[in-house]
Amino acid sequence: MNNEVIVPAEQKTWKAFLLKNLFEIKATKSGIDKSKLKSGVGKIPYVTRTDRNNGWDAFVCEQVTKFDNKNVLTVGLDTQTVFYQPTNFYTGQNIQVFSSTNLNKYVAMFIAPLLKIQMQKFNWGSNGATLSRLKALKIMLPVDENGDPDWEYMEKYMRRQENLLLRKYFL
Repeated sequence: MNNEVIVPAEQKTWKAFLLKNLFEIKATKSGIDKSKLKSGVGKIPYVTRTDRNNGWDAFVCEQVTKFDNKNVLTVGLDTQTVFYQPTNFYTGQNIQVFSSTNLNKYVAMFIAPLLKIQMQKFNWGSNGATLSRLKALKIMLPVDENGDPDWEYMEKYMRRQENLLLRKYFL
Protein backbone atom coordinates (compact mmCIF):
# COMPACT_ATOMS: atom_id res chain seq x y z
CA MET A 1 0.00 0.00 0.00
CA ASN A 2 2.77 2.47 0.90
CA ASN A 3 4.45 2.30 -2.51
CA GLU A 4 1.28 1.95 -4.55
CA VAL A 5 0.75 4.69 -7.11
CA ILE A 6 -2.61 6.41 -6.77
CA VAL A 7 -3.96 8.34 -9.75
CA PRO A 8 -4.38 12.01 -8.79
CA ALA A 9 -8.04 12.93 -8.27
CA GLU A 10 -7.93 15.47 -11.09
CA GLN A 11 -7.03 12.67 -13.52
CA LYS A 12 -10.04 10.55 -12.57
CA THR A 13 -13.41 10.75 -14.29
CA TRP A 14 -16.09 12.10 -11.96
CA LYS A 15 -19.87 11.81 -12.16
CA ALA A 16 -22.85 13.13 -10.18
CA PHE A 17 -24.80 10.63 -8.06
CA LEU A 18 -28.05 11.04 -6.15
CA LEU A 19 -27.54 10.39 -2.44
CA LYS A 20 -30.57 8.10 -2.41
CA ASN A 21 -28.77 5.86 -4.93
CA LEU A 22 -25.62 5.71 -2.82
CA PHE A 23 -26.99 5.34 0.70
CA GLU A 24 -29.89 4.10 2.70
CA ILE A 25 -30.96 7.34 4.39
CA LYS A 26 -33.14 7.08 7.48
CA ALA A 27 -34.04 9.01 10.56
CA THR A 28 -32.15 7.81 13.61
CA LYS A 29 -33.57 4.80 15.45
CA SER A 30 -32.53 6.17 18.82
CA GLY A 31 -33.52 9.86 18.86
CA ILE A 32 -33.64 10.59 22.59
CA ASP A 33 -34.08 14.07 24.01
CA LYS A 34 -31.10 14.80 26.26
CA SER A 35 -33.38 15.46 29.23
CA LYS A 36 -34.80 11.94 28.88
CA LEU A 37 -31.50 10.05 28.86
CA LYS A 38 -31.17 7.38 31.51
CA SER A 39 -28.68 8.75 34.02
CA GLY A 40 -25.20 7.36 34.36
CA VAL A 41 -21.96 7.79 32.50
CA GLY A 42 -21.19 5.08 30.01
CA LYS A 43 -19.16 4.22 26.93
CA ILE A 44 -21.74 4.77 24.20
CA PRO A 45 -21.50 8.10 22.33
CA TYR A 46 -24.55 10.35 22.36
CA VAL A 47 -24.54 12.14 18.98
CA THR A 48 -26.27 15.50 18.71
CA ARG A 49 -26.31 18.31 16.16
CA THR A 50 -23.20 19.91 17.63
CA ASP A 51 -20.43 20.72 15.17
CA ARG A 52 -17.67 19.60 17.56
CA ASN A 53 -16.17 16.31 18.74
CA ASN A 54 -17.56 14.18 15.92
CA GLY A 55 -21.04 15.24 17.03
CA TRP A 56 -20.49 13.48 20.36
CA ASP A 57 -22.16 15.43 23.15
CA ALA A 58 -21.63 12.86 25.93
CA PHE A 59 -20.96 9.22 26.68
CA VAL A 60 -24.01 7.48 28.09
CA CYS A 61 -24.93 4.13 29.57
CA GLU A 62 -27.21 1.70 27.75
CA GLN A 63 -30.65 3.21 27.19
CA VAL A 64 -34.10 1.64 26.82
CA THR A 65 -34.12 2.65 23.15
CA LYS A 66 -32.13 0.60 20.62
CA PHE A 67 -28.89 2.28 19.58
CA ASP A 68 -27.88 3.09 15.99
CA ASN A 69 -25.27 0.84 14.40
CA LYS A 70 -21.70 1.89 13.70
CA ASN A 71 -20.03 2.49 10.34
CA VAL A 72 -22.45 5.18 9.16
CA LEU A 73 -22.49 8.89 8.47
CA THR A 74 -24.71 11.09 10.63
CA VAL A 75 -26.21 14.34 9.38
CA GLY A 76 -27.59 16.97 11.75
CA LEU A 77 -30.56 18.49 9.98
CA ASP A 78 -30.72 21.88 11.69
CA THR A 79 -26.97 22.44 11.91
CA GLN A 80 -25.89 20.77 8.65
CA THR A 81 -23.22 18.68 10.43
CA VAL A 82 -21.77 15.53 8.88
CA PHE A 83 -19.73 12.96 10.80
CA TYR A 84 -18.58 9.35 10.48
CA GLN A 85 -19.60 7.16 13.42
CA PRO A 86 -17.10 4.33 13.98
CA THR A 87 -18.99 2.88 16.97
CA ASN A 88 -22.58 2.14 17.93
CA PHE A 89 -24.28 5.28 19.25
CA TYR A 90 -27.42 7.00 20.47
CA THR A 91 -28.61 10.31 19.09
CA GLY A 92 -30.58 13.36 19.93
CA GLN A 93 -33.33 14.59 17.65
CA ASN A 94 -33.17 15.56 13.97
CA ILE A 95 -30.29 13.29 13.01
CA GLN A 96 -30.33 11.35 9.75
CA VAL A 97 -28.25 8.22 9.30
CA PHE A 98 -26.56 7.33 5.98
CA SER A 99 -25.57 3.68 5.61
CA SER A 100 -24.05 1.65 2.78
CA THR A 101 -22.23 -1.64 2.43
CA ASN A 102 -19.55 0.37 0.58
CA LEU A 103 -18.92 2.65 3.55
CA ASN A 104 -15.88 2.32 5.79
CA LYS A 105 -13.70 4.81 7.65
CA TYR A 106 -11.72 5.80 4.55
CA VAL A 107 -14.64 6.07 2.15
CA ALA A 108 -16.43 8.12 4.80
CA MET A 109 -13.42 10.47 5.07
CA PHE A 110 -13.61 10.95 1.31
CA ILE A 111 -17.38 11.53 1.18
CA ALA A 112 -18.02 13.54 4.37
CA PRO A 113 -16.45 16.78 3.04
CA LEU A 114 -18.47 16.45 -0.18
CA LEU A 115 -21.67 16.09 1.86
CA LYS A 116 -20.72 19.09 4.01
CA ILE A 117 -20.45 21.22 0.90
CA GLN A 118 -23.91 20.13 -0.23
CA MET A 119 -25.35 20.74 3.25
CA GLN A 120 -24.44 24.44 2.89
CA LYS A 121 -27.51 24.74 0.64
CA PHE A 122 -29.69 24.36 3.72
CA ASN A 123 -30.34 26.56 6.71
CA TRP A 124 -32.44 26.67 9.83
CA GLY A 125 -36.08 27.33 9.01
CA SER A 126 -37.92 27.17 5.73
CA ASN A 127 -34.97 25.86 3.71
CA GLY A 128 -33.92 23.18 6.19
CA ALA A 129 -32.56 19.78 5.36
CA THR A 130 -35.41 17.27 5.24
CA LEU A 131 -35.25 13.57 4.45
CA SER A 132 -36.70 14.12 0.97
CA ARG A 133 -34.31 17.02 0.24
CA LEU A 134 -31.33 14.96 1.36
CA LYS A 135 -32.31 12.05 -0.89
CA ALA A 136 -32.53 14.43 -3.87
CA LEU A 137 -29.02 15.87 -3.36
CA LYS A 138 -26.20 14.92 -5.69
CA ILE A 139 -22.48 14.62 -5.05
CA MET A 140 -19.65 14.20 -7.52
CA LEU A 141 -17.63 11.00 -7.11
CA PRO A 142 -14.80 9.37 -9.04
CA VAL A 143 -16.02 6.50 -11.19
CA ASP A 144 -14.63 3.15 -12.26
CA GLU A 145 -14.56 1.83 -15.84
CA ASN A 146 -18.29 0.93 -15.57
CA GLY A 147 -19.34 4.44 -14.54
CA ASP A 148 -20.07 3.32 -10.97
CA PRO A 149 -18.64 5.01 -7.88
CA ASP A 150 -15.02 3.91 -7.52
CA TRP A 151 -15.18 2.89 -3.85
CA GLU A 152 -11.78 1.21 -4.01
CA TYR A 153 -10.14 4.36 -5.35
CA MET A 154 -11.74 6.50 -2.62
CA GLU A 155 -10.46 4.15 0.07
CA LYS A 156 -6.94 3.92 -1.38
CA TYR A 157 -6.79 7.70 -1.87
CA MET A 158 -7.70 8.40 1.77
CA ARG A 159 -5.37 5.69 3.10
CA ARG A 160 -2.57 7.34 1.16
CA GLN A 161 -3.49 10.77 2.57
CA GLU A 162 -3.45 9.31 6.08
CA ASN A 163 -0.06 7.67 5.50
CA LEU A 164 1.41 10.92 4.19
CA LEU A 165 0.28 12.78 7.31
CA LEU A 166 1.53 10.05 9.62
CA ARG A 167 4.93 10.09 7.93
CA LYS A 168 5.05 13.87 8.14
CA TYR A 169 4.42 13.94 11.89
CA PHE A 170 5.91 10.67 13.11
CA LEU A 171 8.99 10.01 10.98
